[in-house]
Amino acid sequence: MDTSSGREVALTWLGQAGYALEAADGQLCLIDPYLSEYVLEELGTPRIAPVVLDPASTRATVVAITHWHHDHLDLPTCEALARAHPATTFVGPSSIVARLLGRGVAREQIVTLERGEMTTVGPFTFHGTFARHEVAGFLTEDAIGLVVETGDVRLLHSGDTEYDARCLTVRELGPFDVGVFVSNGSGGCMSGHEAALMASQLELGVAIPCHYGMWAPEGYGARPGDHGPGAPTLDPRLFVETCVRLGGPPARVLELGERIAVTPSVALTA
Repeated sequence: MDTSSGREVALTWLGQAGYALEAADGQLCLIDPYLSEYVLEELGTPRIAPVVLDPASTRATVVAITHWHHDHLDLPTCEALARAHPATTFVGPSSIVARLLGRGVAREQIVTLERGEMTTVGPFTFHGTFARHEVAGFLTEDAIGLVVETGDVRLLHSGDTEYDARCLTVRELGPFDVGVFVSNGSGGCMSGHEAALMASQLELGVAIPCHYGMWAPEGYGARPGDHGPGAPTLDPRLFVETCVRLGGPPARVLELGERIAVTPSVALTA
């Protein structure tokens, strides 16, 4: 992945719900970067996706975290990012604070962001939005979605959430040049159909599915031959096809490590 300076805003998929957003001046925002084997260490599930960004050599201006689950608040990765660049700021709900402090991140490097709040770090402005992520035994009452603005570009990240009409209050912060939506349909996350429904109800330049492919299917709760109601929806084409059927925004599936330019949408700015 090339994170050198450029004159465009760019987005790279890091795997699962993780993204790197580069500002036009080259500064880097990481969102939910899962770049280790923390889930294997803590929960016994090995990653199958390769690591596409080395946190030990990455200078991130800011790391935005949507909630404390291991594949979003990846503590080994956050520790490595803080060592690589001690000026890195970590932004997220209050439940991340003590966990980061326990890994040696200084309190002054952590900025809390709750639903309905806004904060700015460098060229990035963050809005905390509603998410409903209910997982038995892993309560995340303060989970958030994110709207990130840099320059003239506005990105929506759904965060891990089930489909909930309260998520649609994010319209007040739109329109959006790009939206990324969890679509795996298990573990308290929207299915591909539900994610496409949410995308179709917002004003978006392009919609991108995420939160699949990090582990083998059984890591998402899939069972052999399980394709019925409630089964995980791990094929991103389902999201794309449903967007088409609903007359929603154009949808695009990113490859792991793929970097795309994000420009203000002509359709949204006309």
